Amino acid sequence: MALNLRDFLAALGDDLIRVDEEIDPITQAGALCSAAPRPIMLSRLKGFPGWSLCDILVKDRARQAKALGTSPRHVVRELSDRMFTRVPGGSKLVPDGPCKDVKLLGADADITKLPIPIHSEGDAGRYLGSGVTITRDPDTGVRNEAIIRALVRGPRKMGFWMAARHNWAHLMKYQERGLPAPMAFAIGLHPGYEILANFSGRHEGYDELEMGAGVLGETLELVKCETIDLEVPAQAEIVIEGVVPPGVREPEGPFGEFTGYSKGAEGPAPVFEVTGITRRRDAIYRHMQATVFTDHQPLVSVPMEASLYRRLSEIHGRTEIHDVYIPPWVTMFTVFVQMTPRWDGQARDVLLGVLSSPYLHPKIAIAVDEDVNIYDPREVFWAISTRVNPERDVITIPHERIHPLDISAPNVDRSEVTVMRVGGKMAIDATKPPLWRKKERDEFTRIKPKGADDPALQALLARLAAMS
Repeated sequence: MALNLRDFLAALGDDLIRVDEEIDPITQAGALCSAAPRPIMLSRLKGFPGWSLCDILVKDRARQAKALGTSPRHVVRELSDRMFTRVPGGSKLVPDGPCKDVKLLGADADITKLPIPIHSEGDAGRYLGSGVTITRDPDTGVRNEAIIRALVRGPRKMGFWMAARHNWAHLMKYQERGLPAPMAFAIGLHPGYEILANFSGRHEGYDELEMGAGVLGETLELVKCETIDLEVPAQAEIVIEGVVPPGVREPEGPFGEFTGYSKGAEGPAPVFEVTGITRRRDAIYRHMQATVFTDHQPLVSVPMEASLYRRLSEIHGRTEIHDVYIPPWVTMFTVFVQMTPRWDGQARDVLLGVLSSPYLHPKIAIAVDEDVNIYDPREVFWAISTRVNPERDVITIPHERIHPLDISAPNVDRSEVTVMRVGGKMAIDATKPPLWRKKERDEFTRIKPKGADDPALQALLARLAAMS
């Protein structure tokens, strides 16, 4: 059976927080989802009878592992391997699917009747932040997916912002020809597909949905849209169909982004005209709250971690990379790399590899040895404090292209690209001396408290560790 959101929610069991009180999804879901420590389901939505809303599905490694069918320790390595050896996966066009239970076309397609929340105080309005956006290259016929923000401007109209990547290139090709671009939003997919929809590297001849099928080891089921020439996942909870008219621009924003700020990308933005909505009969609205420390960051950072793991492992022929971590609390702008350097300069080259990757997010890269737990910020800062000589181990690089939502860097271009920021990047080598300098490296061996290896203490030590 094809993977879907409902299978994942059922597999969560008691791990899913169920809120049975009546909740206004427009004005109250933002705070509840932002505060939820793990997956949450709102079952009674004021003004939206029959609907439910879920969020916070892949906030941590445990849930990411569940979505990808692996263990928490192996999320990055396993995903990195699958992304580059099992893709593209298979896909097939099916005549019907659950997303076609209810069809609302033309004037009946009213997006204001979907329980789309206001994410943050000060937002320009209700924002769809969980739709996997689907476009197609008019020349090659290859689709592309991404998750973007879309402002509800009326029953059949949204303004949206997207970075200058593959889907933007598709829209520009249609605009140059004076043609409306078909586009769809698929809401409520299995989280494994949501993770892969955020892959930003090259994928020649196939799209992120087919990449997801390969990673998840299944055949993707697609159905034709009702009003536009696109294929969408048959297992989606909701599909919004429409077109982007060429050359039309309207104000969009502000919107509270993953950075924790509302500034960054306000300005004239393209417009999406809704032509149809199809959905499951008892649809679950998949929300992705866009405040800090929610799903919003890991959905992007997990495929970025996997891509970087592969890229960095290839530096110098083969570099011993143990793990790559982009914590939600660094808003994707800082990358931790756990590695064992063999030679002088290897750690520095790894750090430069992070800062020159296909992703614009990383502006700070920190390398530590395998004796440092990169999931514990205390350990990372201990390594920075005790193993870094700033005059030797810190590299700053000026005048680099920076992520368009990083407001610490100035916007140098307000043209059709919307935002182009240029600023500095920094690399911090907090590793020990490399393996070939054994004497110097041994001086940085961490001390161990007396009795740490005593077999008689292991059970008690484990109990104490569990109390932290």
